[in-house]
Amino acid sequence: MTVTIGINGLGRIGRSITRILAANSDSGISIAAVNDLASAEKMAYGLRRDSIRGAFPGTVTARTDQLVVNDHAIRVFHHSRPERIPWADAGVDVVIEATGQFRAGSAARTHISHGGARKVVISASADDPDAFLVYGANHHTYDPDLHDVVSPGSCGVNALTVMAKVLLDRFGLCGVNTSVVLAVQGWAKGQDAVVGTSRDDPRLGRATGESIIPHNYVVGDLVRVALPEIGEMRYSYYCVPTPIGSLAELSGQTDRPVSVEEVNRAMAEAAAGPLRRVLAYDPDPTVSIDVKNNPASCLFDPSGTQVTADGGVKVRGWFDNEWGFSNRLLDLARLVGEPSAVSSRRVSWSIA
Repeated sequence: MTVTIGINGLGRIGRSITRILAANSDSGISIAAVNDLASAEKMAYGLRRDSIRGAFPGTVTARTDQLVVNDHAIRVFHHSRPERIPWADAGVDVVIEATGQFRAGSAARTHISHGGARKVVISASADDPDAFLVYGANHHTYDPDLHDVVSPGSCGVNALTVMAKVLLDRFGLCGVNTSVVLAVQGWAKGQDAVVGTSRDDPRLGRATGESIIPHNYVVGDLVRVALPEIGEMRYSYYCVPTPIGSLAELSGQTDRPVSVEEVNRAMAEAAAGPLRRVLAYDPDPTVSIDVKNNPASCLFDPSGTQVTADGGVKVRGWFDNEWGFSNRLLDLARLVGEPSAVSSRRVSWSIA
């Protein structure tokens, strides 16, 4: 069974999704339509040439109201408002809302109420979705009868949550502190700007290549939504001038003292087993560029593990903030797009 998706916004995430699917013909997902204000010719160019990913490994051409990717025709719409996009006319089951502008559940739901899609996956931390679903942590709580608009949070949320899931299930976890160091984002500014920033914090309008920029984004709150057993969390978040590859660190208190070897073994077993593809494990000393094009939500770095005699633990992982997150969006699109999916609210799932 193939899930047919539409993408609203062919930016960094939208183009990553298109590249991933073009390279995986057996993914079970097909793109039927995209909506973007850019012309089809500019969209095709953006797919063919990418400063981070390189040249497209295939063919991309533009026709009137179409993109043709490796001989697969994709309908193109140019609507500024989600309620105007005729997804049903293109046979779209699931919309990936990737503009970054329509994060509110009420706006995203118009893809269903007006556009005729069945489900929506918002590619960002959203306001009032039907569910926050972090794949590999709490996606088993998806209920097809209740959850039409879902959000996975952010790339940083996903990286932190999968590490927290392993620690929580294997050793217990509380008193958590998190830190995310994030590579350059699409909304970042090449020069200082006082308008057009993505959020209220004026520091996000500062030149991204000149500074480490603190960010007030509350990543910890969404980790706690996915894993409420953790309780209260503290967090910090920084934007840095690297083109790709981001870092997530998490510390907390386990139910009993653990060793570095125990923690690293738990991560390695999860990466090879129940969290395969979602969590990766690399025994080599790694830096941020080493995670480029890695499809996992988190590439665990065992050299960063620290413990204390009273049960304190600290872990570290890398993530490709575009590529890994785009793969999780596709996992969610596949999950919610299955018409035969049954309610799993009664499922208890642990990786211990």
